[in-house]
Amino acid sequence: MDEAATTTLESVLQSAKVSVFLSVYSMNHKAPRRYSQGRNFGVDRQQDFAADIVPRRPYAPYDNRMKNKWSRNLVWTNDNTNGPTKSPALGGTGNCVSNQPRKNGVYGPRSSSVSDARGWGPSDKGSPKSKKVACKFWIAGNCKNGDKCHFLHSWACFPGLSMVASLEGHKKDLKGIALPTGSEKLFSASSDSELRIWDCHSGQCVHTINLQAEAGSLISEGPWVFLGLPNAVKAFNVQNSKDLHLDGVVGQVNAMIVANAMLFAGTSSGSISVWKATENESDPFTYLTSLEGHHSGAVTCFIAGGQQLYSGSVDKTIKVWDLNTLECTVTLRQHTDTVTSLLCWDQYLLSSSLDGTIKVWACSENGSLRVTNTRRQEQSVHALCGMHDADAKPIIFCSYQNGTVGIYDLPSFEERGMMFSTNTIGTITVGPEGLLFSGDKSGKLRVWNLACSKA
Repeated sequence: MDEAATTTLESVLQSAKVSVFLSVYSMNHKAPRRYSQGRNFGVDRQQDFAADIVPRRPYAPYDNRMKNKWSRNLVWTNDNTNGPTKSPALGGTGNCVSNQPRKNGVYGPRSSSVSDARGWGPSDKGSPKSKKVACKFWIAGNCKNGDKCHFLHSWACFPGLSMVASLEGHKKDLKGIALPTGSEKLFSASSDSELRIWDCHSGQCVHTINLQAEAGSLISEGPWVFLGLPNAVKAFNVQNSKDLHLDGVVGQVNAMIVANAMLFAGTSSGSISVWKATENESDPFTYLTSLEGHHSGAVTCFIAGGQQLYSGSVDKTIKVWDLNTLECTVTLRQHTDTVTSLLCWDQYLLSSSLDGTIKVWACSENGSLRVTNTRRQEQSVHALCGMHDADAKPIIFCSYQNGTVGIYDLPSFEERGMMFSTNTIGTITVGPEGLLFSGDKSGKLRVWNLACSKA
C-alpha cells in the first residue's frame, strides 16, 4: 500500500468519527534474501529457524493436476445411526456439501492430550519427545538442558514447517489476519482496537490505526480488505485506494465471508447482513438485505461450499443457506456448545465447537445432512484450517484450548505433527506459496512457511 492509499484509509476512518493514529517505524536495516514470493518478514533464508527441528526430506514437485484430486474413500470412524449416507452432489437437494471444491473453498477465507477413544489415529505412549510436548522452560527462555532435554525446543513439529517470524504489537485477541492480492502488506486486527499493517519484507509494523472500537473480524478477498466493527463494515481496496463504509449492520461484526459475489457479515445480534458486488466503480457493493430471526445468538463463523452457505453460532446451531435465494433451508443441531469453525472438504462439512468435538457431516440417502462421525477431544476446539502439504496431500489444522494445534492427514485424520503457543490460537489463515499465519489470544501473530507447499 503506497502513502496515498494509507492517507485515504486514514481520512475515511476520521470521517466516520474514528480517531486514527499512524505510527511509522524506521526500516533501515540490511535487506534479507527474499523467498516465498519475496515475503520473508525480515528473516534471512539462511538463518536457522527455531521450528526446523526435523531434517527436511526432498519433496516431489507440486503437480497442479493433483490440486482437485480429492479422495472419495474417507476413513472416519462411522458414527451414523440413521441409515447409510451418500456423497452429496453439486446441484442436489440444496442442503448438502458440493463434491467440487471451489478455489480454496475446500477450507475455511487445528494435542498431546487429545483422546483417541474413538480410534482416530494411533495413541502414542512413548517418550516425552514422541508425545511432541514443548519444553515449558524453553518456552520461558530458561531451559538449561539444551540438546539433552527430553522435551521439544520448538514451536512446531512437522517436517518442513518453520516459523518465519513472530510479529508483536497487539495486546489482545487476534480477530483476523489478511494478505490481500497485489499487496506486500499484511493486515491484522485485534480486540485491542488496533488495526496493524506489516511490511512483508522487513516484518516491521509500518502503520498502527487506533479504531477506537473493538475489531470483530478481518478478511480479504482479491484486493479488498474488509474490517468488521460494531455496527459497521469498512472496505478498502489496496490496488486503487478506494475505501468504503458499508451500512446496514446492527451489532458487532464477528464473522465475514465472500461467496457467490456477495459479502456476508454475521453479527452479535444473530443477524447476517448481505451486500452484492457490482461493476459500478463508484458503488462496488450494494446492500441487499439482512437475514434476521434465524440464529438466536451471535454468528461466529462462515464457510461456503457449492451453492450453500453455512453459518455457525453461539446458539449451538449451524444454518444452511441457499446462495441463490438467500433462504435458510435447514438447521443442524448436533453441537452442545458454541460452534467455533466450519470447513468444507471434498464432499463433507466439518464443524468444531467449544463442546470439544469435531463433527463430520454428509448427505444421507434422503438428502439431509447428518453427522457421520464425531471426533471427541478432551478440550474445546477453537479453529479449523486446511491446506495441502508438500506432496499435494490435504492436511487439517485443529486449534485447541491449551494452545496446541494438531496437524492431521485427511481423510484418515492420522496425526502428522503439532504447533505450539503459550495461548489459545483463535485465527489461522492460509497465505500464498505455503505461507500460514496464526494469531493467539494474547495478540501474538506468527508467520509460518511450509516448504514446497501449495494452499
